[in-house]
Amino acid sequence: MDGDIARAPRLLIPDTSPLSLLSMAGRDALDYLFVPRIEVWITDMVAIEATRDPDPDDDPRTEQRKLLAAWFRDNRHRVKVMETAVGREYEKAMANWRMGGGTPDLKPSWTGRGDYSLLDVLAAAETVVEDSEAVVLLVDDRRARAALRQTENLNLDILSTRSFIAMLETEFGVENATDIWTIIEIAAGVNEQGKSKVPDPLPEDPLYVRKP
Repeated sequence: MDGDIARAPRLLIPDTSPLSLLSMAGRDALDYLFVPRIEVWITDMVAIEATRDPDPDDDPRTEQRKLLAAWFRDNRHRVKVMETAVGREYEKAMANWRMGGGTPDLKPSWTGRGDYSLLDVLAAAETVVEDSEAVVLLVDDRRARAALRQTENLNLDILSTRSFIAMLETEFGVENATDIWTIIEIAAGVNEQGKSKVPDPLPEDPLYVRKP
C-alpha cells in the first residue's frame, strides 16, 4: 500500500472470494486479515454467503462454512459487518419465509444475490470513507475491480487475495506467508481441463485509485 496519502485505512471485503480462499488454508489464514492492524469491515452479503446453509444445487463446502461461521462468531468484536440494501432485503425475505413455515419450495432464491450490485460495492466504500479516511479493498472479482477503478470520489487501494498474501511477507514480516497461496492452490484443486481453480493473476495488482 503506497504511502503518498496520510491516512488511517480500513480493510473492506465486499467480495466472498477472499474469505473462501483463505479458509481453504485454515483458521490461521483468516486471522492474517488482522495482521495490518487496521479495522476489518465485511459487507453483510459476504457474511451471509460465506456462512449460510447451502441450497440443494450449491457446492456444500460444509466444513469450510463451519470454519467461517466459527471465525465470524469468535471475531464479532473485531469485524464490522456493514449493512447493504441487498442484504437488508434478503434478511427480510428470509424472516418472512421462516414465519410462513419455512417450506423448502418457497425459500427465497439466492441466485443473483451473492453477486450483488456493483453499486452496492461502491456505496459500501463511500460509507467507509465518509470521514475522509482511505479504504483498502480486498477484491478478486474482475467486474467489481473495473467498476471501482472508474470512481472519481474515493482514494482506494484494491488488492486481490493473492496480492494481500504476498504483502503479508513483504510489508508485514510474516515469514513464509506466500506458502498460504500454495496451500490454497492444492486445496482448490483443478477443473476438468486440469487448470487450477484459483483466480488467475491480475494484470495490475495492487490497483491504486486516486481522486483527480
